[in-house]
Amino acid sequence: MTSTAQPVRPRTELRHPWPVRVWHWANAGAIVILMLTGLLIFDIHPSLYWGDDGHAGVAALASLTSPDLAQAVPSVELQIGRWRWDVTGVIGTVVDEGDSGKYLLVAAPPADWEFGATRGWHFMAAWIVGLSVPLYGVYLIVSRRLSRRLLPTRAELGRRSLATEIWQHLRLRRAHGEAAARYNVLQKLAYLVVLFVLLPLAVLSGLTMSNAITAQFPVLFVLFDGRQSARTVHFLIATLLSLFLATHVFQVCVAGFRTLMRSMITGRFVVETRLRP
Repeated sequence: MTSTAQPVRPRTELRHPWPVRVWHWANAGAIVILMLTGLLIFDIHPSLYWGDDGHAGVAALASLTSPDLAQAVPSVELQIGRWRWDVTGVIGTVVDEGDSGKYLLVAAPPADWEFGATRGWHFMAAWIVGLSVPLYGVYLIVSRRLSRRLLPTRAELGRRSLATEIWQHLRLRRAHGEAAARYNVLQKLAYLVVLFVLLPLAVLSGLTMSNAITAQFPVLFVLFDGRQSARTVHFLIATLLSLFLATHVFQVCVAGFRTLMRSMITGRFVVETRLRP
């Protein structure tokens, strides 16, 4: 009996033009810096408020506190609204600075860290994202990459198509052949939300926390209902972006780390097509 195995014929296509690759890697580095420095800045006062006031004595939407900070082994409590949980040993760390007392932090900073330098790095990375996002949006529209690559079709948004993609992702099934050369509907929806919702809101909420910016554009206070509201929105978006980043890296590993990394560095993606017997 003769074999009917189908030989594999690779085809190489340009998947990521150079503007896409430059934007991807510049923002990947900037967002990592923003996450690390943002956590250190949030350490100063790990509480979230709504409105324009946020300090001790004002009811917080969410906070990380230690009711018995003076004790030898302080407990840590997470409060969200009217709910409270004991998260000692899970979230938060207590730093004892001797004569200066004990402080509750979300995460212990490096021994030689400086608040001013941390803010400087945070602002530098923020300007990279803030300036590149609108430029990249213009590029997507002008180059028609938005309509050709990112906008899902009506068929893709159908109930059956969405259910199939979700099931494939839950089973960690990687795409092959021509299907691997294009974004699936879940990727398209995730990228659209990140590019046109989360990143712009992150930039605007960050600008609202700047006295220099709000002095020139006080309408930002109206948009976010106050400086503390903007800080809360900023924190929530940072959390969502962290989840997206973790999921993105995990999916890259599932779908083929070497292949996808090579395509994002060189722009070239190898598509394996099977010949008919």
